[in-house]
Amino acid sequence: MGAATNATSKSSNKVVIKAAKKTLKRQGSSMKLKSLAKELLEKFESDSEVPSCKKTVSKWIEESDAFEVDGKMVMLKEKKRKSDDDENAGDDAPKKAKKSKKDKKKKKESSSADAAAPADDESIQEWRKTNKIVLMDSRSGEEGAKETKKLPGNKQYFPFQSFSDPLCVEKIPDKLLKQCTEVNGFQKPSPIQAQCWPVLLTSDSSGQHRDVVGIAETGSGKTLAFSMPALAVMAKDKAMSEKRGRSPRMLVLAPTRELAMQSQKVLEEFGKVVNLTSVVIYGGVPKPTQKDVLRKGVDCVVATPGRLKDLINDGSCDLSKISNLVLDEADRMLDMGFEEDVRYIISQCKDKESRQTAMFSATWPAVIQKLAMEFMVNPICIYVGFESIVGSNGENAVDDSLSANKRVAQTVEVIDDREREPRLRELLKKFTSGKRKNDRILVFALYKKEASRLEGTLSRWGFSCASIHGDKTQDKREQALSEFKDGSCPILVATDVAARGLDIPDVEVVLNYTFPLTIEDYVHRIGRTGRAGKNGISYTFFQPGDKSHAGELQQVMKQAGQEIPESLMKFGSTIKKKEHKLYGNFGPKAGPMKKAVKITFDSDDE
Repeated sequence: MGAATNATSKSSNKVVIKAAKKTLKRQGSSMKLKSLAKELLEKFESDSEVPSCKKTVSKWIEESDAFEVDGKMVMLKEKKRKSDDDENAGDDAPKKAKKSKKDKKKKKESSSADAAAPADDESIQEWRKTNKIVLMDSRSGEEGAKETKKLPGNKQYFPFQSFSDPLCVEKIPDKLLKQCTEVNGFQKPSPIQAQCWPVLLTSDSSGQHRDVVGIAETGSGKTLAFSMPALAVMAKDKAMSEKRGRSPRMLVLAPTRELAMQSQKVLEEFGKVVNLTSVVIYGGVPKPTQKDVLRKGVDCVVATPGRLKDLINDGSCDLSKISNLVLDEADRMLDMGFEEDVRYIISQCKDKESRQTAMFSATWPAVIQKLAMEFMVNPICIYVGFESIVGSNGENAVDDSLSANKRVAQTVEVIDDREREPRLRELLKKFTSGKRKNDRILVFALYKKEASRLEGTLSRWGFSCASIHGDKTQDKREQALSEFKDGSCPILVATDVAARGLDIPDVEVVLNYTFPLTIEDYVHRIGRTGRAGKNGISYTFFQPGDKSHAGELQQVMKQAGQEIPESLMKFGSTIKKKEHKLYGNFGPKAGPMKKAVKITFDSDDE
């Protein structure tokens, strides 16, 4: 009996040894599983050590209960059970072995499917389709190439679908995760966060992190998408976090003061739990206070380009240690004439091979892509929630044109200039009475003077309203935004530049008093409503002078499943090529284009 048991045990050992060797060779095996396999291999090759490694065998079984040996599937649980039964059964071992073989045959088909692990890939792809996410690898040279097919080690970029995801827990400090779940009550990362975090937190074999281009609508949580990975990496370097007078290691550039303040608010809230400090820098406030904070030392700087450039030039801000660079609303910064300032600021940071660069925006036009790629190294482009990019079936679409949120009901009214004010008054009465009396309404004007005039007109009509535009002082802009958010002033008149990138929750209605200069701005405007899974309403006044945008507008409405009014279709559906990127069809018609420049008046810096 003892000899039979010993022979059977040795036979089982051989199976385990083969399975271990196969696991070590298989590329898809995890590092943890390979470590266990190596340990098993060392112990099982020595018969004397076999009894002492039962715990290791149990761990391996927990990791995976199926292994491929010589082209056949081996159920390790079955083999282990067979070995235990043989030791207890003695001479009955051959019969039980035969029964075990039959049981294994029945389970062979299901175990093969589990071992091949396609379920993970399929579930991830399904998740990406549901959330309309596409990853593109710039190194593949093939536009629309999916990350799972083009990137090596694609599993490292699988999204963190929950805060308890093993890799999420491993990469992000517990204090930061608790700030999400316990303090803020977040149930799970937003789609842009879930997909950006693993990419930004994973380094390649040389230790270099990948650069990222994130394209997502405002309100998708992109601020935390780029803040969390940077804070997680910096928090692990405790020596740097405790050093006084340190140079900043993270820089976030934003086109407007309001957007910079929003990013600073997030960085401040999450940074303090891991002993990291931040400062926001923008024009319109005294420089000494900002200089004093920089002199004491900070980890993160959030800034608008103009004021930051001034502080760099007078020696108050050293960016030589910047290892995380973020360009928020990058396309808008370049459109607004900040290109030269942005280039200068980036030149003061570490070179692009030594830093990680992330660019986030609601749009990513081709002309801006080419310029922006100069600042990055082989970025991974992550598109979130855009029907025209992802396609209605979750697959890559053939173009990168804009797509409006389908949850926003778009109404376009072709109207003469003299009819706009009476119609605006009718709509405001409609949306400020009855069941809709508590609705927040965002009214868009094209220019600062128009916004100021509309604010006065609405006030004379008896509506409680405020405005936000470039001629407002910083205090007045902050006050207007605060009153609009808390509902004490339910109507806000704004220009495109002032409102771009602002996090304004719970906007029920958007009214476009004047059609914007570009179709991109139209999509941004109506995208202020219908956020966080809610439905929204937009009304747009379209004048005969806007007919050059008729084709693009019809395309956007069609892609969003909206009904196109006959009065709009009368202008035709032809989409004309824009003569000027900044001013659309209103720019110069001929001759070389001058670069956009940022003009700074003395009063802006005081």
